[in-house]
Amino acid sequence: MATAFTAVREGLRQGRLGRLDVPVESKLHAPDAREEWVRRQHLVRDLAAAEARLILVDAPAGFGKTILIAQWRSAAGEARPFAWITLDPADDDPARLWWHVVLALERACPGLADRDLLRFLRTRAPDIMGTLLPALVNALAELSEPVVLVLDDYHSVKEPSCHEQVEFLLVNLLPPAQAVIITRAGPPLPLARLRAAGEMTEIRMNELRFAPDEAAALIGAVAGVRLGERDLAGLVDRTEGWPAGVYLAALSLRGRPAPSSFVQQFTGNNKYISDYLFEEVIDRQPAHVQQFLTRTAILDGFSAPLCEAVTEAADAAGLIDVLERENLFVVPLDDNRQWLRYHHLFAEVLRRQLELREPEIVPTLHRRASTWHAAHGTAARAIEHALAGGDVTGAVDLIAGHWLAQVDVGRMRTVRGWIAALGDEQISANPLAAHCAAWTSALSGERETVRRLLPIIEAGEHAGRLPDGMQSLEFSAVLLRTFGFDGIAVMRESAARAVELESDPLSPWYALAQAVLAFSLYLSGEPGAEGPARQAVLSETPDPLIRLLALAAASLIAAEGGRLGQAEAFATAARQLVDDSGLSNAPQSSLAYTASGLVLAKEGRLEEARRELERSLRTRRRWFGLAPWPTVETALGLASVLLELGDGPGAAELLAEAKDVLTALPDGAEAQRVRVDVLHQRLSRLPRVSVPAESLTERQTAILRLLQGTMSLSEIARDLHLSRNTIKTHVRAIYRKLGVSTRRDAVARGHQLDLV
Repeated sequence: MATAFTAVREGLRQGRLGRLDVPVESKLHAPDAREEWVRRQHLVRDLAAAEARLILVDAPAGFGKTILIAQWRSAAGEARPFAWITLDPADDDPARLWWHVVLALERACPGLADRDLLRFLRTRAPDIMGTLLPALVNALAELSEPVVLVLDDYHSVKEPSCHEQVEFLLVNLLPPAQAVIITRAGPPLPLARLRAAGEMTEIRMNELRFAPDEAAALIGAVAGVRLGERDLAGLVDRTEGWPAGVYLAALSLRGRPAPSSFVQQFTGNNKYISDYLFEEVIDRQPAHVQQFLTRTAILDGFSAPLCEAVTEAADAAGLIDVLERENLFVVPLDDNRQWLRYHHLFAEVLRRQLELREPEIVPTLHRRASTWHAAHGTAARAIEHALAGGDVTGAVDLIAGHWLAQVDVGRMRTVRGWIAALGDEQISANPLAAHCAAWTSALSGERETVRRLLPIIEAGEHAGRLPDGMQSLEFSAVLLRTFGFDGIAVMRESAARAVELESDPLSPWYALAQAVLAFSLYLSGEPGAEGPARQAVLSETPDPLIRLLALAAASLIAAEGGRLGQAEAFATAARQLVDDSGLSNAPQSSLAYTASGLVLAKEGRLEEARRELERSLRTRRRWFGLAPWPTVETALGLASVLLELGDGPGAAELLAEAKDVLTALPDGAEAQRVRVDVLHQRLSRLPRVSVPAESLTERQTAILRLLQGTMSLSEIARDLHLSRNTIKTHVRAIYRKLGVSTRRDAVARGHQLDLV
């Protein structure tokens, strides 16, 4: 155990575990052709001739789905490049899934690299559906040569948003691109629509079953045995043409003096086939090979050094050569055959046998794998094996050291999956785990979870800085309270304590503490905000999100003090940082737009200010439950601009939204309430005239168009990714602005004004 922790600490110290953007190369390679593969020429011809945008290969495990597509790819007459991705459960995360898809496409079509599509994924919250996928579809449509995108093992994907994004790609995919989905289970995609439109070619279990001649060819290639017609028909019947079953049978037939007797005892039930063949094939291997097989089966992919670390066998490379030579379901994962994996079904059988034979060693094997991955910079694998091995302390240390880097590249779901795997009991018992869980919850807008975990963090102890660089658990707790979920007063007091605790200007958390203190003092209307704002900006933290907060806070404070030149410089720097760092779709980018909008408002450039502030609110409202005060600040600033422009109803709507927050969180919000009162007085002095329909916001116009159909407000909310209450608020504003009181009248008025 000491060795494991030493390796983890060394990896953390040298930064090797932080390389989270490094692609998993083995996922981007199709299987190499092998001599014993049965040529499915009729299926390959059908595939080559298919013009549908989607080719669906859907059948249970072991039916040769992947092999068929690999044969098509390597067929003599096939010139198209194939972008191949082998999916696994870790790809059940939109950011990770599309990272690998774009990488595969760029390698198959080098011209796509010029589009730099990966920049859309280098954000805390990448806008995949709204930005990346349209750009990807357009780029594929403009290709001069065709390409085939293969998503292998698609059944690994469970996340609904991933399916929605793949659906968008399929529905909008145009020639010369074509998609192939290989799966064990029917995917939740619009298959009926594609089928009815003639846009899908399907290959399922019946098409993939081996005919007797194909089974005979496989048995001859693998076992060097020619079965009689009756025995061959019996084997095909018992296996139901299941290619993996035939292959396992062929392995068992090697060297048998009485093949007919074996065939007669063969069963067609999948479970019995795998159990029987484990005994008949694996048990015929030497004891040390059997042990190597079962102990390395815990690995999704393996190399000789990794196998040596896990099994403590010095001759791992030689044993791997034996496995390949004996065709024991070893699949190369790269061109150099340095990384391999077992056939999935074979690995499942091996793992079951390991649980039966050596259950006590399973946690130890996972911990060894975790230690190796940690020392070699593959943090995600290290965490997964630590969790599988029950090494809670090691897993928590790794998660604590890498959660922020994962979140910064948009992989919040991956981090939340790790934390969920720890379980509530372990999180409650481990302050460092509670720290990680609380921060991901705070960034996801789960206020009650943060409140529940804060006492655990505050009561905990940890020697030295936390793995993510925070000064202490107390520092983590007070920073969490600066999210403002308990009001501005608590936010201000906690920020002041955070500044006391973190005095190292080289720490990125120093800049964050100074920035949130400056922002909370600004919100409170109290003096002294300029000093911490200056410290936050001067720290020049490398973390783009923290620096963005520092620049935006400095701009707001300078604008409030009448230093418009300084405020504009800070706001411009914040906007430039958003563009340079690919943060335009992160909720934190709203601060840059707010700062820019308020400077424009001070300069009297009201229409420009309105556009910036509306963009800030749109960005912020995509993420429910986030810290409320940046939204309130933007709403009040925009309300003031709308009043100057004569849009009383629009301003009233924003004031009502801000007032709801102030009513719920009154402590320390006196300055905000004064601002609301002043704006209400200005609103009351506006002349009572009907507001022109042109004052509908972009969002309200979109909602008005949807009101034409039969969708309910709840369905409209889901379609626009908003809450039902937000839709109701917009609908009331639409009625008010159009001077109507019913949905039908609103639509009719919209037609009169050419809005719908």
